[in-house]
Amino acid sequence: MKNLLRTLPLLVLSAVAHAAYEDHFPAYFEYCTGTQWKLQNGEKGGIPGHGFTYIHGLCKDYRSTYPQVIPCSEVSAELKEKYPHEGVGVSLDKNFSNVMWVAIPGRNLTLFGDIERKAISNDDVKNIIQKVTELKVFQDVVHKGERAQSLPFNSQEYLEEVADATLGTEYAVSWARELHCTRIPAPVESLPAVAKFLNEANNQYKDGPGYEWSKVSNNCAHLAINTSNAMGINKSIKLDQGGIKKLFSMALPANTFLMYADQTALKKKPSLRKLSKTLNEKTFSPVQVGSLIANYPAFPSGEKFNTDDLKVLTAPRPKSPLKLLSTPEKYEKKHMTPENSELKANAEMWQAHYLKLINQLDIDQKGSVLEQYLQEQLELTKSIILAP
Repeated sequence: MKNLLRTLPLLVLSAVAHAAYEDHFPAYFEYCTGTQWKLQNGEKGGIPGHGFTYIHGLCKDYRSTYPQVIPCSEVSAELKEKYPHEGVGVSLDKNFSNVMWVAIPGRNLTLFGDIERKAISNDDVKNIIQKVTELKVFQDVVHKGERAQSLPFNSQEYLEEVADATLGTEYAVSWARELHCTRIPAPVESLPAVAKFLNEANNQYKDGPGYEWSKVSNNCAHLAINTSNAMGINKSIKLDQGGIKKLFSMALPANTFLMYADQTALKKKPSLRKLSKTLNEKTFSPVQVGSLIANYPAFPSGEKFNTDDLKVLTAPRPKSPLKLLSTPEKYEKKHMTPENSELKANAEMWQAHYLKLINQLDIDQKGSVLEQYLQEQLELTKSIILAP
């Protein structure tokens, strides 16, 4: 993309931050919006692009062949050894019928296809299709694609066809798309609730009427917003609204990235009063150390994907007049500073703020939940800063 050269040094910082990130945040929510995709044969996806989530601390539940998730702490030792991963990608597709989403084991597989950045060859495609088939990502998933429908359900041919049709959307997403991402720490205690939400979201389509995708009122961005709501991060959004109500429940992938960035990484740091109110409602504040934004360029064009001049649609934002025509690229050009994208710089910024708030505490706030939270967050920033 046109701003890539300006952001390359910060992309390196983001990669370094990720290496240390999981040492300090055992549970977090990450949302990524991707551009459209284009194949070398000329076929291309729509410019609204695609959005998906990665939840660290949540695992694919291999006790079930049908897509389900479970807190990683509840996975048996046997399954941990057989299918090792510490987090799961959750992705929705308009061609799914008996599920709303599938679970991709591991962040690296979800975002980068488990390989270093390179031009993707047909051999790479063949290898990763074999890998996700062995990982049972699409087992028991009904896909509406014409070729998939012509094959015996759950046969090897069928599973490989579904894996091929969804490559660059459900997994190895940056093979086909540029990604704009926001990471938000969350309490480990939120994992059972988000597992319950996601499993129920899928189970409603297991035997009953199939899932019906809507570009306006029931899409990948809606699923992401309601997933993070289950973790206590933001408000929920209603699905399948009709008439004028659709206008108030629309969600586009790129706009959802802007929403998460505005509400966490770029939001004004909370005052004592604001933080106290937040902690009275829930056990944590999403506006905290570790809330970061990142950009991951699409892999170079290869034998399957053409990743030149990828587009993504961002709708005007009438509720934010000063940011009416904002886009992910504009946000990154303006806000992709080390403090907002690199973990140690972010921790140094938050350390100063937490110290400031601690010094503002009244006598009657000593020993309170608020002080305890601030002290814990301060210690977290120290451990991040002192880490190798």
